[in-house]
Amino acid sequence: MKKLLISLAVIASLAFSAGWHRLSAQDGLTIKVIPRIGLTSPDSYFYEEFKNFGGDQPTEWTSGALGRSAYLGLGLEVGYEDKGIFLRGELGHTVEGWLSVVHGIVIPRIFFEPPKIVNTYLDVPAAMTFATVQIILPAQFEIGGVRPYGLVGGGGKWYHFGSPTEPNSVEAILPSEGFTAAIDLGAGISFPLWRFVFDAQARDAINRYWGKTQHDLVFSGGLVWRVR
Repeated sequence: MKKLLISLAVIASLAFSAGWHRLSAQDGLTIKVIPRIGLTSPDSYFYEEFKNFGGDQPTEWTSGALGRSAYLGLGLEVGYEDKGIFLRGELGHTVEGWLSVVHGIVIPRIFFEPPKIVNTYLDVPAAMTFATVQIILPAQFEIGGVRPYGLVGGGGKWYHFGSPTEPNSVEAILPSEGFTAAIDLGAGISFPLWRFVFDAQARDAINRYWGKTQHDLVFSGGLVWRVR
């Protein structure tokens, strides 16, 4: 966790420094830093793989589902207030995440006994890292100081997995770590909060992994620090 926060801070500092030197001379430009905290809600199931499917061997398969986890992120936003369009880059990482794995095998009928299914359950530490660039499109109206906006963007997503907490004695099929491109679609709201602005958003990070379209919802909020 400490290494992650340090990495996010270093990347944000470098991005801010580069953006400041190139763009500070331009009038009307705003630069904002947005630390975020929230929750991820992954798709209902992550994967399902069959080792055997009928025939002369018992049917055997493994399925996995990612659980909800905490989300930490850091965003850098640049744009022009008068033009009403902003470019936001964000790095984020999930914390204390788990993959619940179920290994099932169908025991064939023995004499007069009916077939039965034997399930084995494994817990696997899991995490996701998000890197995305978003176009922020604020609405041209406010309601009680609340201003909604839409967002669309793209970037990448990394999946990280640890070792099962229990021995994998049944040879369950476990997912591999990897990177995949992703598309972000979502919406948010911003409103004044004391001397700051609070930004809350919900977005769907859509990608393909293990032969399936993954929908990982990210709900997060943070205080906007305007540095220019």
